[in-house]
Amino acid sequence: MSARVPAPDERNEEERRRLERLRALRVLDTEAEPLFDSLAALASQVCGTPVALLSLIDADRQWFKANVGLPGVAQTPREIAFCHHAIRGRDALMEVSDATRDARFSHNPLVTGEPGIRFYAGAPLVMSSGERLGTLCVIDRQPRRLTQEQAAVLVKLAQGAVQALEMRQRLAERSAELHAILDAQSEMVAQATPDGRLIYVNPAYARQFGLEVEAVVGSNLFDYVLEPDRPLVRERIRHVLASGESLTSENRMQLPDGEECWISWTNARQQDAAGRPLLHSTGRDVTARVRAERALRRSQALLARTGRVAGVGGWEMNLATGEVAWTEETRRLHEVPADFQPTLDSVLAFYEPASRAAIAAAVERALHDGAPWDLELQLRTALGRPLWARAVGEVELEDGRPARLFGTFQDITELHAVQAEKDRQAATVRSVANAIPSTVAVVDADGRYAFVNRAFEAAVGRPAAELLGRTAREVLGQAEFERRRPWIQRVRAGEQVRFELEDAGDEGRRYTALDYIPLRTPAGELDGFVVVGQDVTAQRVEASRLQWLSQSDPLTRLLNRAGFEQRLRNLLDEQSAESLAVLYIDLDRFKPVNDRHGHAAGDEVLKSVALRLVRLVRPSDTVARLGGDEFAMVLPGMQELAQAQRVAQAIVDAMRQPFELAGGTEVRIGASVGGALGPATRGNWNALLRRADEMLYEAKGAGRDRAMVTAWRDADAAPA
Repeated sequence: MSARVPAPDERNEEERRRLERLRALRVLDTEAEPLFDSLAALASQVCGTPVALLSLIDADRQWFKANVGLPGVAQTPREIAFCHHAIRGRDALMEVSDATRDARFSHNPLVTGEPGIRFYAGAPLVMSSGERLGTLCVIDRQPRRLTQEQAAVLVKLAQGAVQALEMRQRLAERSAELHAILDAQSEMVAQATPDGRLIYVNPAYARQFGLEVEAVVGSNLFDYVLEPDRPLVRERIRHVLASGESLTSENRMQLPDGEECWISWTNARQQDAAGRPLLHSTGRDVTARVRAERALRRSQALLARTGRVAGVGGWEMNLATGEVAWTEETRRLHEVPADFQPTLDSVLAFYEPASRAAIAAAVERALHDGAPWDLELQLRTALGRPLWARAVGEVELEDGRPARLFGTFQDITELHAVQAEKDRQAATVRSVANAIPSTVAVVDADGRYAFVNRAFEAAVGRPAAELLGRTAREVLGQAEFERRRPWIQRVRAGEQVRFELEDAGDEGRRYTALDYIPLRTPAGELDGFVVVGQDVTAQRVEASRLQWLSQSDPLTRLLNRAGFEQRLRNLLDEQSAESLAVLYIDLDRFKPVNDRHGHAAGDEVLKSVALRLVRLVRPSDTVARLGGDEFAMVLPGMQELAQAQRVAQAIVDAMRQPFELAGGTEVRIGASVGGALGPATRGNWNALLRRADEMLYEAKGAGRDRAMVTAWRDADAAPA
């Protein structure tokens, strides 16, 4: 039963919603992104097609978010787009095996002209809300069909692309929300280039110095630092940008009225869209705290211990009295009023039951054996807001006995959500990797397998449980590891490499293409590499067949002109001989054979000529038909001119012998031979060919049916 075709009004409303959903993604006309490029590349590899595209259908155009195999093409008109038809249907995959035989596409300019589409398969990008925004499609210039497995993987990759698009939209929305939050909060926030030029500040930053945001952006952050503190601040920023380590420190800033203030900065390294380093700074005015510290020594000690544990909010509990002290940041994190007095019971009441049990057990261990703790816990603030916090703590001893517990809190809600999203993405990638026929493995920074897909398990004949945690040497064996070592060393140095391996098997020679792709941490440090392997035996066999067809003469089975010249180049590149001879052969009186007996008879004579020429030379020599009745030879290792002259005369003698046609008719032709003997160097081969050609013309001019061969040296070459 066929799917119901929507009425025109339904179509219009559906298209309006579709375009509205497409606009909401904010992805049209954006730069290329590695995730989408990788999905398109995987589609091309899995389906074995030269072209793969991630297309989005706009109102009047088809735009490519990812493009493999069509360099320089960013979009096409919608009315000629195959993908336009794919999204109008309701199938999970639209496949066109031969576009020239399909009434929808046989006159399409993409079929009749470039890129010469014959095969097309497109899996619609169906959003979670139902709209079909485009396709992940593969294209070939030859008719074909996908296997059932290839079709299934293409659909799965399209689903992965949809998840990536929706995730991208959520991250963009989250970024906009984050900027709004940063603009609204009281803490100072800024981004700067490594030389200190401010490219973003929030209103709180500008207000600190009595300025508007527009007046601060573009200025240099060091202009606001008190001059005596500038060298230390420069060194701290240099350390953060060089190491990627977040650093919290304090320094004095210059206010417009000449007064100084103390700002506590948390500096971290970020990257812009192009991968260039940026300094991200969050600051709080701690002038009042610094002044209070000078008078309150105990508070100063508390803050010093809190800083040593490296937390955001600090706390301390006196085990003798049960008194609990919180810093201002800890109060803010728990959203309690300024007069809130924490107790052990009220502190534990903030935690969810499972987290409450975890922190209670950690405190018990600390009191028993002095072990510190570092936990991720779930709690609800006094206002009922759910929160994930990192709780770090330890016990302080006096006279060998526990006297105080102290530690820090850090709000990691956002980080926890990001990690959860990463875990989901990783699960999606694992599912896709297990669905593709290519072998995929991840090797960690220690050289041990951290992930292998099912194809990899099948290739090595061992389950993942026996592979994970083992080194490449253990899994591949010493000999295979040594064979791959040069590429392993290159990828571990940060270089992406691609190479092929050739192996002999029961079914003949097999070829495997391997990609080694380095992995990096968010800080840019190398963190292992990914291995993607694909059996390319069929492609290599086909390439060899096509190369032979392009370089051979179909009538005589000799090399053609292109094959002859390539063979000569190879000989010169290999430097297997110090000298060589080149002979040009032109048949005499061959045209009358064609005219009198027909072209079929002429073809028989040409094949007989080829056979006689091959029998006159050594296995290491090369015989070629350059076209028509012209032939050529390359004789490597010829040292003496007399040797080359003897071969040339033997050719003339062989061509004088009669040729027998079908039916017993004999015909006689002849041959003129010109040749040159010279050094086997790459720099002179064109001159050597020209000299042989000149000698052929001299032989023909001297009456034909004769051979003329000369010696040639570099010194004989005409000046350039």
